[in-house]
Amino acid sequence: MARFKYPNYLSQTKHGSFDLTLQPSAFVPAGGIYRCTGCGTEIALEGVGVFPDRGHHKHEPKQGPIGWQLVVATVSSLPAPYLHGAA
Repeated sequence: MARFKYPNYLSQTKHGSFDLTLQPSAFVPAGGIYRCTGCGTEIALEGVGVFPDRGHHKHEPKQGPIGWQLVVATVSSLPAPYLHGAA
């Protein structure tokens, strides 16, 4: 589970980007911290490129497939391509 120290740097949102489960090797739609829905492994990614492939980390069969869910999105005041957040 992602942790934070200073709550004044985070704000809550109901944006639909947090409800998606994205597959390995899929395009990364927003920069931030993603959590594997099967095992809980977390990774930080920029909003460019693709998710790691299935060989990134192994799952036991009971953990199910690898899927990535956004848990913390980045927001930037810089112009694209840096504005990747899910506001």
